Amino acid sequence: MERNNICLSGKVAVITGASSGIGKRITEVFADKGAKTVLLDRDLDGGTKLANEITGKGGIAKAICADLINEQEVKQAMEQVALEFGSIDILVNCAGIFKEGRLTDMNIDDWKKIMDVNLNGAMFCMKYALDHMLSKKKGSIINIASEAGITAIPNQTAYNVSKSALIMLTKCAARDYALDGIRINCVSPGRVLTPLVQKIIDESPDPEKTFKELSQDRPVKRMGTVDDIANACLVFAADWMNYATGSVMSVDGGYTL
Repeated sequence: MERNNICLSGKVAVITGASSGIGKRITEVFADKGAKTVLLDRDLDGGTKLANEITGKGGIAKAICADLINEQEVKQAMEQVALEFGSIDILVNCAGIFKEGRLTDMNIDDWKKIMDVNLNGAMFCMKYALDHMLSKKKGSIINIASEAGITAIPNQTAYNVSKSALIMLTKCAARDYALDGIRINCVSPGRVLTPLVQKIIDESPDPEKTFKELSQDRPVKRMGTVDDIANACLVFAADWMNYATGSVMSVDGGYTL
């Protein structure tokens, strides 16, 4: 079904990591489809800028600053959303961090930080969004994992493990709340041409060669776009996708085939 046929009018959508990259595009697409968007991010300036852009176009958006690894801050943020907007209908956990390293290269502080942001932060958001969704027996939670959570990509052990655990968290919660009207699904992106990836390409010794190398390791021979991921999230957010829960949608150009 095409994106034009999806309407999120009246829905309240909370998106983490919304100030840049994939999270930013998800927020823009959801707002374009009528959702009231809440940008939950540590980068309040970036979130406020995007929220102002959305409201300037006639949408409804609000930026809230919260450290996702702080359980109390997440709880308070979700309570604020429910109080100001009346509900939490959609949660997209997009915030994440990345660091290279094999197991023997990792120090415990780096390991803990990656697990805190990529896994624990998502868990806190799910926990306190669910408190409000369960009261209405309806809601959609979408976790952004990675192809790295499905296949073991070399030299990034902690990241791989955090995303694999996020996929299992998605499945466990989907099973536990299946009879409560809550759909919990997962989108696993492949390599996406975000501003961060573009910066890596631009700063490489041979940008053209680097771009080709980053595009040729998957069957479709290209990197993904932020729209590719936002569209997948939009499908899971749609009410008519009500038979899908515990699903993992790979949007990776065939990398994990």
